Amino acid sequence: MAGLDEMNVDLDDYEVPFKGIVEQSVAGIYILQDGRFRYVNETFARMCGLSREKLLGARLRDVANPSQRDALMARYERQIRGVGAAEQFVIRRTSSRNPGSFETHGTRVIFRGRPAIVGLGIDTTERERQRAELVEASERLQELVASANNVRENERHRVARELHDVIGGMLTAIKFDLSRLSRGIEALDRYRTPRARQDGAAAPALATLALTAAQTLQLTQETIETVRVISEGLRPGALDHLGLQDTLCLDLDRFERRYGIATRYSTTGAARSMDRNREIGIYRIFQEALTNVARHSKATEVTVSLDWAADRLALEISDNGLGFDLDRVAADGHLGLLGMQERARELDGTLVLDTGPRCGACLRLGVPVASAVLNEDTNY
Repeated sequence: MAGLDEMNVDLDDYEVPFKGIVEQSVAGIYILQDGRFRYVNETFARMCGLSREKLLGARLRDVANPSQRDALMARYERQIRGVGAAEQFVIRRTSSRNPGSFETHGTRVIFRGRPAIVGLGIDTTERERQRAELVEASERLQELVASANNVRENERHRVARELHDVIGGMLTAIKFDLSRLSRGIEALDRYRTPRARQDGAAAPALATLALTAAQTLQLTQETIETVRVISEGLRPGALDHLGLQDTLCLDLDRFERRYGIATRYSTTGAARSMDRNREIGIYRIFQEALTNVARHSKATEVTVSLDWAADRLALEISDNGLGFDLDRVAADGHLGLLGMQERARELDGTLVLDTGPRCGACLRLGVPVASAVLNEDTNY
């Protein structure tokens, strides 16, 4: 179409052979000259919501949507002078009986010896409707995900509390009873009659009972510790008492002991207290990132940095592992990555994952914050 302008082709040469095609076109066709419509087909007239007779000869300014008039006229003036590249423009109908929109594409040509704009109109009403439905569905999906995350956190809190208060309490009671039983066996052995002690018939049985009680007591203590770890993983109580910054430090220490992967942790800026849900969201992203490092990276070191800016928190987690193909991970729909992205969106934050083969992976999370200062820079 740019070639038409450069060669100054006269549209009169094409009027007769192409008239039938233009009249039957499902796309709107128009010619603007001197700011007026010199030609429109029926399709373009319907797009405008006007009759063809009323549109022919009408000034563009007079039939334009008032809210778009200035922008539309500025575009026309640029095109008729040949300034800038061809542009598309979306026009919105104001009629309540025929709402919708269409986009126009125009090119400067020579029509009957003078500059004109010949253009094409494409109805975008259905496309806009589908786009609006898609946006609405996306917003509903995000609300659903946020609600699901909230329900999940509440359920985790409930289960963690039940484990700590009920199961933990029952195990503690069992531990005390086993301790009493063990002490009773020891006392029974001490107070046996001299003759029974000399006979030694009951000694093996008492020794077996004492060993069983001791082993069961040890197993109970290990179970109590396991329940505590599970409860803490479901709902990190350290967040309530220590805040996000120190909780991440504690988790990194446990991570290093459990997986044998060296950790480095640094913070900059003054820490801020945050809404509980925001802290939980950031913590879950951190937790999932460390899980991925342990499962997939084969790294020997992971570095975590927490940067408190004036109105934003930046969390960066990087490792020296294998890295991976980010496009492949996205195509496979890994739920861990999707979950982190959704949590970042809930926090009005940004999540960026950089990686390359054998170059390790680096996750960067940015979240807006605005709260009271807690403490200053720390290195671990």
